[in-house]
Amino acid sequence: MLNWNTLIQFASKQTEFILVTVGMVKGSSPRETGAKMLVTDHQVLGTIGGGNLEFFAIEHAKQCLVSSAKNEVSQHTTSLTPSYDQCCGGVVQLIFERIDPQTSTWLKELTEYYNQKQTNQAWLVTDTQKNIRFFKTFEHSHQCGTEPKALCEKEILQEPLHNQAIPIVIFGTGHVGKAIINQLHHLNVEITCIDSREEQMPTIDACNVQSIHSKNWNKYVKEAQDDVYFLVLTHSHTLDYEISEAILKRNKHHYFGLIGSKTKKIRFQRQLKASGITEKQLNQMTCPIGLPSIKGKTPGVIAASVVAQILQIQSQSLSTNDSIEQPKHRRIHHV
Repeated sequence: MLNWNTLIQFASKQTEFILVTVGMVKGSSPRETGAKMLVTDHQVLGTIGGGNLEFFAIEHAKQCLVSSAKNEVSQHTTSLTPSYDQCCGGVVQLIFERIDPQTSTWLKELTEYYNQKQTNQAWLVTDTQKNIRFFKTFEHSHQCGTEPKALCEKEILQEPLHNQAIPIVIFGTGHVGKAIINQLHHLNVEITCIDSREEQMPTIDACNVQSIHSKNWNKYVKEAQDDVYFLVLTHSHTLDYEISEAILKRNKHHYFGLIGSKTKKIRFQRQLKASGITEKQLNQMTCPIGLPSIKGKTPGVIAASVVAQILQIQSQSLSTNDSIEQPKHRRIHHV
């Protein structure tokens, strides 16, 4: 999954690449405004929707690696017609930028923004009339009226730089834990998985998965983001209980799933109530995990069900949270 964090991590290799971004979209299209794909002469990360449109974009990006100047922005707009063997019927603008990590100003500012964990609002802005791209903070957005009149009307792509990846902390990387990680890492997520058994650590090589061999699980409960998704899947019921109690007493998470049966849930609820956990807090615990309508106990089926449940919860959250800004292409008129 290509997101801001994976883009920064790739750029740290100091390899030049083409960043392909979906800009203006009219009608139906395979991907939405802001979707991205990173292309080198031998590697592709991310997708703009597949099919012949993506094949064209990859080939054009490789040409740009040879013919474009460093950090040059260009664009191509096309209709999704039978000539592309795609019948979506929409119109899609693709923005290409040859990026040199050593000299790209906005990429350096983006890296600093994320590395310093800044919380001020910021955007990546692409002026598709002048073919320039720049980093803008909330403070800069108030500096209006300083441009010549001839430049006051703009076509821009404005992409919010808050981290939209779902933060997921998984305790226990046995059969089910590994199956969940293998399915989740393809999505826009940041996974931290903790297990005390070194031989059980995941071997998956993905830049959005951090595997930690540690017995100090409490540290990762305390330090998790407020909107974290917790999954407790350890090999020990005693350890499951201790982590569950700590999560519920912390009382800051977006989702908390505990592997187990309804019987295990009832027993844990009784013990947790005795330890001072309220009924409201107990209702935040999902056990068994996964969508109830999906039956099956194999690791693969449980993993598919859990991933579907996480995506369902996230989609519901996005639909009810108007404060989460999405990438948008628009025309600005200054008066």
